[in-house]
Amino acid sequence: MTESRGHIWRFYAYRLSVSNGFYLPVSILYLQRIRGLGLGEIGLIMGAFSILSMLAEIPTGYVGDRVGRRESLAIGNVLSVVFMAGYVLVDSTFGYLVIHAIWAFAWAFRSGTADAWLYELLAVDDEAEDFTHVRSRAMSVELGFEALSAAAAGALVVLVGWGMPFIINGIVAAVGLPILLTSPSVDEYAETPPEEAAEEEPFSIREAVEVLKLQAGRPEVRWVVVYLALFFGLYSSVRTFEQPALDTVGVPVAALGLLYAGFKTVSAGAASTTSWLSERLGPKPVFGLLVPVYGVAFLGVALAPALLIPLLFLNRSVRVVVQPIRDQYLNDRLADTGRATVLSGASMVLSVAMGLSKFVAGVASSAVGVVRFLVVAGLAVAALGGLVWIAVSPVRPEASPTVEDAATPTD
Repeated sequence: MTESRGHIWRFYAYRLSVSNGFYLPVSILYLQRIRGLGLGEIGLIMGAFSILSMLAEIPTGYVGDRVGRRESLAIGNVLSVVFMAGYVLVDSTFGYLVIHAIWAFAWAFRSGTADAWLYELLAVDDEAEDFTHVRSRAMSVELGFEALSAAAAGALVVLVGWGMPFIINGIVAAVGLPILLTSPSVDEYAETPPEEAAEEEPFSIREAVEVLKLQAGRPEVRWVVVYLALFFGLYSSVRTFEQPALDTVGVPVAALGLLYAGFKTVSAGAASTTSWLSERLGPKPVFGLLVPVYGVAFLGVALAPALLIPLLFLNRSVRVVVQPIRDQYLNDRLADTGRATVLSGASMVLSVAMGLSKFVAGVASSAVGVVRFLVVAGLAVAALGGLVWIAVSPVRPEASPTVEDAATPTD
């Protein structure tokens, strides 16, 4: 137990190293005010980031399965350092396209691999059932740190300069490297003798593709990803257009910084309840509640636009609660071989949903107004999610991930 506690504390420290609280609150303003980029150029850069994040999921998940969890995560931290340094060094649209491509791979290197690493470290000590508890607590710690760093970002700009938040965030990412490289590898605890492990064939690209096909053929995996993709797409649309929406309902720009810190603080509190919700309710009730919770919340905004602000707090809180429970659900249904590849594959599907939702939201918001669009989108997703829930029962009991399961799925 003592050894596993050490693993957990290292995982918490690693999660702090990938937080982005210093950078996020001032990143777009930096591009506008310091680099002189227009909104069209910024939209191009951010759109390219979204597309590359999606495309990077499978290859980076494969790398996590092939070279090792720690090594893959370390690559992500190195790329994060490069990105933060590049943000204050490059001065052209093309340069920012390049560094955001690097940033996309940095995100992808940890999207599935970090959770796979934690799950397997816990499984070594027969504590895999604690994954949701540990993952949600790590998220609370990370969000709490981001709330403090976000509040400090503005002061750093005023007192020191625009580049300082990026430099500090780069230092934070660099601190993650010794944490990762001195952490135990799951392979160190493998029961297979080293001489036998050396003779085993490495996890090939062909095997990775076969694992993805196998898992996509299992209804208990496929349908829960489809169902959650609806709500992750809605979450992404709301997050992307929350500032224009807040402006529409009369929130002054000066209040956005404190509101952002409030988002992080409330999200950290919500994340701390995840373990309790997982133990008391389980994935099926939690995922099922997404339909009525979002439906009622968006109906409220339709009746009273001022309710947009609590809806934004709700939207962020739902994400931090659902994500660890989703990962626990999938991890419990996956074998160790190819685990990071499959988790990254699920993340890629969610990324597709989020990317498409941003495109649709941008066009529709321009036509009908951002608040009106978000209300219609929220109610539509809640209704569609309800139909999927009734039609296919996306959350199903745990089953062994065998080839036979994939070959004969029952919908």
